[in-house]
Amino acid sequence: MKRAAVLLALLVLAGGVFLFCYPRLSAPHVQSPFEAAALLEQDAQAGGDGVTFRTEEIDLDAVYRALEARYPFAFALHATERPDRTTVLEVQTPRVARQAQAQQYAAALAADCVRVDMTEAEKLRALHDALVRLCTYDLDTAEQDAPDGAAAPFAADGALLDHKAVCAGYGRAFAMLCEAVGIETVYVASEEMNHGWNAVRLDGTTYYIDCTFDDPVPDRGEYVSEQYFLLTAAELSRTHSWDEAFYERLLDSMEKEN
Repeated sequence: MKRAAVLLALLVLAGGVFLFCYPRLSAPHVQSPFEAAALLEQDAQAGGDGVTFRTEEIDLDAVYRALEARYPFAFALHATERPDRTTVLEVQTPRVARQAQAQQYAAALAADCVRVDMTEAEKLRALHDALVRLCTYDLDTAEQDAPDGAAAPFAADGALLDHKAVCAGYGRAFAMLCEAVGIETVYVASEEMNHGWNAVRLDGTTYYIDCTFDDPVPDRGEYVSEQYFLLTAAELSRTHSWDEAFYERLLDSMEKEN
């Protein structure tokens, strides 16, 4: 009887240890914030409730930046650290229905202005021009001392549905438009400039597109500048500053996914 009781106690203990360790054992190994961001994007698109990572394998700031670059929706990244040295990251998206509506609008707008016989550069130019004509830069929001970064002007729904946005709204809207025609575009955020724009790879070379800077203030209706369309890093660096190496690594990782 005593031996059976001891064995039972050991089984219960082992079961408890297994249950405690299982989340860590089953968590995916990630080598970079770009891998973590890809998993989080998949989870968000599937309507999941978060992804569990080994805590030491993630840098929250870098993961957020990587996800912000590739996920065209406004979002918050919620982190929960657990005693078993795991961290659960969950993408929380505000205005879900409205942002989905913006994505549908992007698909319709892209279908209107892009032809199948266009080159990728021509498609990018058509989407760039359509967005600049559609949207007006939101000076009121830009001049606020403490704006709400989750509000519509910072997201694609502001640019596409309200026709008014700041740079983040332009960048996310352009990413949605490109996604609609099958072109991978990332959103580049610069803390130094408090500004954002887009990057794309064409034939192995990275080019940058700043729809915000190509939209005159005050708005000039149908006029569209091309000064910041498809610039190389060397050309853009004359006026912009950003972590170029980070976004090059991100684009490399996205190419490997494909």
